[in-house]
Amino acid sequence: MSEFSKVAIDSITQNLDDIRQRLSLNIQGNANTQTLSGQILSEDDLENKRISGGLNILLYGVPGSGKSWTIEHEYLDEKSIVERVVFHPDYTYSDFVGQILPDVNNNQVTYIFTPGPFTRIMQDAYNNPQNKYILIIEEINRGNAPAIFGEVFQLLDRSLELKTVNKINYPIGTSEYGITNRYIAEQMYKDGSHKVRIPSNLSIIGTMNTSDQNVFTLDTAFQRRWNMRLIENTFDNVHPSLADALILDTEVTWKTFCTTINNLVIANKAKIASAEDKRLGVFFIHKSDIEFNVENVYKTTELRPELNSLLELERNNNITPEQNKRLAEIRDGLKNIRKFPEKVLKYLWDDAFKFNPESLFDTDNMDSLEKVIRTFVYSKGKDRFNIFKPSVRAIFYPDKHD
Repeated sequence: MSEFSKVAIDSITQNLDDIRQRLSLNIQGNANTQTLSGQILSEDDLENKRISGGLNILLYGVPGSGKSWTIEHEYLDEKSIVERVVFHPDYTYSDFVGQILPDVNNNQVTYIFTPGPFTRIMQDAYNNPQNKYILIIEEINRGNAPAIFGEVFQLLDRSLELKTVNKINYPIGTSEYGITNRYIAEQMYKDGSHKVRIPSNLSIIGTMNTSDQNVFTLDTAFQRRWNMRLIENTFDNVHPSLADALILDTEVTWKTFCTTINNLVIANKAKIASAEDKRLGVFFIHKSDIEFNVENVYKTTELRPELNSLLELERNNNITPEQNKRLAEIRDGLKNIRKFPEKVLKYLWDDAFKFNPESLFDTDNMDSLEKVIRTFVYSKGKDRFNIFKPSVRAIFYPDKHD
């Protein structure tokens, strides 16, 4: 191949790359947003077409109170475009906003900015002004939120009226102040010197469990930039299939159990700081956690002795096929029965009543969590609640006496 031909091919290849890049810029939005009749819209045109009213909303409440349920039913609709992330102790600014990563192309290593979920949804929202975008941050206080947001924290201030900057009219809900971030600006505006703002068609919704005392706290400067909303811990919106479901083979419904325990938690304020945050959420469990469909497990009066006998036969390799089948039946049944005590009773013993278990449990007979769970699992019916002190059992069974 002649030198001329090689140069020509390189030139054509470069031109194709340029064309691809321009096409990529043109098609980032849909036909009636980023482009109009083949023409790229100006920033002023984009902002004039943009949906207004973007907000920062932080839903908080006890675990299982229905924060995620509220988001799905009150803030999202079929047209919402959603990005969901979960903060945790190892989550960083680089994960959230983006980071510089190596890129290998034709044996050449270059370093490029790889956007995180925050930058990606900002770019998409900017290029599609008629679409409603929502960034959901679950468990926002389980990560170091101020460090994760970094300088984009400033963007959380939203304008409450039409704002004009450099002859551009920004709708209500746009960031009040722009920040300098070359990498985000290049992604959003294709101009690294452009001031970055959250578009008014992008809302950010966070959730926070108020009972998490051992994770990061949100300072006042951070919280004031959000519309705070307490999600009430009430059975008003809980479907009867869960609220009225019996806990295993007892005669106590989840609603009765939850309400009774939460009343005791509130009464415990003198002994536990922030006792209100230790309540059981109405959605703390799923219906499958309390369903009882293992009646066949209780063929004998005492389940635990039967289980121990079968386990001994298994250890000594003396178990018959029929006995082995029965052992498998018991094991499967116990897996089902253990869901409730391992989730709820463990929480009550280790957390809600950690410093004064005697306020709920029969500590004269229940001196450890192991005994509490063992007693509940291997008992039947109302006897499962013998783990609690008599005054609590009397609430569950007011017309019955021990």
